[in-house]
Amino acid sequence: MKIMTREKRLSNSELIEIYRYMLLARRFSEKVIELWNEGRIVELPHSSIGQEAIGVGACYGLRRDDYILPSLRTLPALFARGVTPREIMAGMFGKSTGPARAKVPTRHMGDNERGIIGTTGIVGGHITVATGVALACKLRKTDSIVLCFFGDGASNTGDFHVSLNFAAVKKLPVIYIIENNQYAMWTPLSSSVAIKNLADRAIAYGMPGVVVDGNDVLAVYEAVQEAIERARIGGGPTLIECKTYRLRPHSEKKYPEPERRPEEEKKEWIKKDPIKRFKNLLMEKGVLSEELNIRLEEETKKVIEDAVKFAEESPFPKPDEALTDVYGEQSIEFVEVKYKSEKRWRELTMGEALNEALREEMKRDEKVIIIGEDLGADAIGPVGGPWPPTRGLCAEFPDRVIGTPISEPLIVGAAVGAALVGMRPVVEIMYADFLTLAMDQIINYAAKMRYNYGGKASVPLVIRAPFGVKLGSCSGLHHSQSPEAWFLNVPGLKIVMPSTPYDAKGLLKAAIRGEDPVIFFEHKMLYEIKGYVPEDEYIIPIGKADVKRDGTDVTVVATGLMVHYSLLAADKLQKEGISIEVIDPRTLLPIDEEAIISSVKKTGKLVIVHEAPVTGGFGSEVAAIVAEKALDYLDAPVIRIGAPFTPVPFSPPLEKFYLPNEEKIVSAILKITKCQSSI
Repeated sequence: MKIMTREKRLSNSELIEIYRYMLLARRFSEKVIELWNEGRIVELPHSSIGQEAIGVGACYGLRRDDYILPSLRTLPALFARGVTPREIMAGMFGKSTGPARAKVPTRHMGDNERGIIGTTGIVGGHITVATGVALACKLRKTDSIVLCFFGDGASNTGDFHVSLNFAAVKKLPVIYIIENNQYAMWTPLSSSVAIKNLADRAIAYGMPGVVVDGNDVLAVYEAVQEAIERARIGGGPTLIECKTYRLRPHSEKKYPEPERRPEEEKKEWIKKDPIKRFKNLLMEKGVLSEELNIRLEEETKKVIEDAVKFAEESPFPKPDEALTDVYGEQSIEFVEVKYKSEKRWRELTMGEALNEALREEMKRDEKVIIIGEDLGADAIGPVGGPWPPTRGLCAEFPDRVIGTPISEPLIVGAAVGAALVGMRPVVEIMYADFLTLAMDQIINYAAKMRYNYGGKASVPLVIRAPFGVKLGSCSGLHHSQSPEAWFLNVPGLKIVMPSTPYDAKGLLKAAIRGEDPVIFFEHKMLYEIKGYVPEDEYIIPIGKADVKRDGTDVTVVATGLMVHYSLLAADKLQKEGISIEVIDPRTLLPIDEEAIISSVKKTGKLVIVHEAPVTGGFGSEVAAIVAEKALDYLDAPVIRIGAPFTPVPFSPPLEKFYLPNEEKIVSAILKITKCQSSI
C-alpha cells in the first residue's frame, strides 16, 4: 500500500474538460433530486454528490477499447465515458429513449460500444464479471484494461476476494476501485472491518494496494493512470481505495429518515468538497477564471434543461416491449443426419461424444474457451478434469482451457464477463449441486444481461453441470441432486438435458454456437452409455423434442436417465399388449409443447418421469401445459413419477429406493391403462 503523489501533467484544456465533467455530474444530480421531490421522475436517485472526483478522474483518458463496470454512484464515470445527459434523464423518467429503452435503471446500463459493461443491484456481484472481461482482454492478446468501481461494502463480499485472487494469479488487466465513502447504507465502515485501509487487503493476493484522496481528482487520475500503465504491459491488477464521503443520504426517499451521521463529520467533509477544491486549484493556477466558470455553469444548466425537456417529450415504451430482448434470434443452421447409413457412424459413449463436440468447436472457433476447477494443464489429477467431456483438451488447447480456484461465483461470473465482450465460454460446474453457489451470476447476470442492454448484448455461455444419482457411488445429499427445476422459472436461460450420445453432441454444438446462456445438464450415469454418432457435421436445434419410441396407448415424457428406464418399461409393457410412446424433450426450456400435445392427442394418457422430486418438478409444467391445451383428449389422470420429497440418501438400499426405475414406471402405466374414468 502506498500514498500516491502527483506526477502526471495535463494541459489547461484537459483540466477544464475534467472540471466540466465534474460540474455536469454535480448539477445533474442536484436537478434529479429536485425532480424526484416534485414526483416527476420514477428512478430512485442514489446521488454521487461528493464523489465526482473518482468517476471522472479514473475514466479520463481511457481508450475506446477499454471497459468500465460502474457502481451505484458512478454517474460521473458514465458522463466521462460519453453517455449523454439526455439518455440518463430519459431513463430516469422511464422513457423509451433512455438506456435499454427504459427496461433497467440507468445505474445498471450497459453499452459495449462505449465500453460500459452492465451491472445489477446485487452488491459486489459485478466484480467477478469485471474479472472475466479482463480475462477476455488477455486471451485476445489486446492491451485493453478494465476499471471496476464498487463501494466499501462490496469489499466484504466473497465476490471481491475470489476475483482479486484469480486476477492476481492470472495477471489480468483489471483495476479494482473502491469508492470508500465511509458508510454502507447507514452502518459506518469501522463497524464492518477491523483495518484502517481497505487497500491493505491487496497484499494478501499479491497485487499493489493504493490509497488515494478520493476528493482530489488529479490524485485519482494519477493513481489510476499508473495502474493502467502497469496493466497494459502485463503487470496485472491493482486495488485502489479512494477515500471520500457522500454528501447526500444513501438514497433520496420522498420521506427521508433523519440523517444520523455526526454533524461535525459532515462539516469536515463538506470542506473537502471535490468540486470546490478543484475549482480553487484551477483558479490559483490561472487555468480557470470567474468569467469562464460562470460560462461553464450556464452551459451546464442549458445542457441539463435540454435533457429534462428531451425526457419529458420522449414517449414511454409500449407495454408489450416488456416481452422483447429476453432471448436472441436463433441464426444457427441446424443439420440433423438421423436415419442415414451407419457406414459413417461410430459407436461412442456420451462422454466421448461431448468431448468430440468440445474439441471440434474449439478448433472451429478460437473464441470458444473452457473454464472450471481442475481443468488446466497445471492440475496433477486426470488430464482435463474429473469428467470425460474435458479429458485431454488442456493439452491440445493449453491457453484456452482455464483452470480456476475453487469458486463457482468466480467461474460463472468470469465467464459472463468474457461472453459479454465476444468470447464463447463453456463452464464446467463439477457437480450440478454446486450451481447454488453461483445463483447470482447465473440468474441476475447471465440470464438478464440481454434484457439489461435492451437487446444489444449477448451472453453466449454454456454451463455444463453433471447431475443425478450415480447408483453405487453413495455420493449422498450434496453431489447427486437433479436441480433443473430451480432454473425453469428464470427468463433468459435455456436448459438442455440430453439422454444419448447423438443428442449430447448435437445439442452441445448448438448451445456453444447460440447467443443465449444455456445450462447443459449431463447425467453422470450416462457418460458411459454408448450410441451411434455420425462422423459428418450435425447440429440439433434447441427446443425440439425427439420421439424415442412410437406408441399408441400411453405417452411417456421422460428426461435424462429416465428416458432409458422408460424405454425398458415400454419393452416390458409391449408384452402386455400396451403400446408406449416415449418422448424425450431434450430441451426443458424452451419446451417443445407441440410434440407433447400431439402425442397426448393420439394416446389420451400421459405419464411424466424425471429424477428430481415430483413436487415442483419439470413434470408439473408439462402437466399444466397439457391441462391447458389438451385436457379434452385425456381419458385418465396425468401421472407424475419422480423421486420422493427428501434429500438424496447415502446408503445403497436407500439410494436405490430413492431413484425412479422401470418397475415404478410400469406400475404407474398399468394403473392408468386400467382406469376407466372419464375426465
